[in-house]
Amino acid sequence: MPDFLLSILIIIVGLFLGLYLLLWGRKGLVLTTGIICLAGTGGLLALINLGENDALALTEEPNWLLIGITVAVGVIGAILGWRAERFAAVVVGFFAGGYFGLWFYDIAYHLVVDIGNWPKQVAFWLGVAIAIAGGLIGATLTRRSEGVAVILVSVFIGTDLVIRVLHLSSTSSGTAVFALSLALFGLVIQYAQYLREIKGEMHQYYRETGTPIPELFELGEDA
Repeated sequence: MPDFLLSILIIIVGLFLGLYLLLWGRKGLVLTTGIICLAGTGGLLALINLGENDALALTEEPNWLLIGITVAVGVIGAILGWRAERFAAVVVGFFAGGYFGLWFYDIAYHLVVDIGNWPKQVAFWLGVAIAIAGGLIGATLTRRSEGVAVILVSVFIGTDLVIRVLHLSSTSSGTAVFALSLALFGLVIQYAQYLREIKGEMHQYYRETGTPIPELFELGEDA
């Protein structure tokens, strides 16, 4: 495939995946699990094989074996999201935590190699350790607060994917404003969906049990 067509395809697919996470991440947990597993695996493989903390680096000089492994893990993640929703939230937390942990790789590399004059291999293993630690923290958070945690994770990873696939400068103030606006928009959309679902569940509970609906819900219905 010509490089130009491959670049266009990557942008289209990346934007779709990023916007999906941004707007429907918690609601569509099946695809969310697959996307985040794909992003986390791609980032870790890029770090191990290329010394980069960006999954898109795998597509610059395509290594089809690594890309295939990344896609396969994403498919497995989607299957987990479909078959075991509760466990899928923990998987999302683990891979998302690892994905966020890779953000600190550049800082660790600078401290260890440029300032500490340690071998690059030390920075590499430190990056892997940070990714694993981030994964464990992420899994713990999503297990304890599944709904809100998945919203936050999907919004911020979705925003990051959009920024990366568009190759926007990470040091530009314009990029920062765009990213913040995008993230806030996603948070508002997803949290509104979340509140509507909770309200619907509460109404169903009160109807099934015969318990009077609280005044707050009655006012909400009349409005």
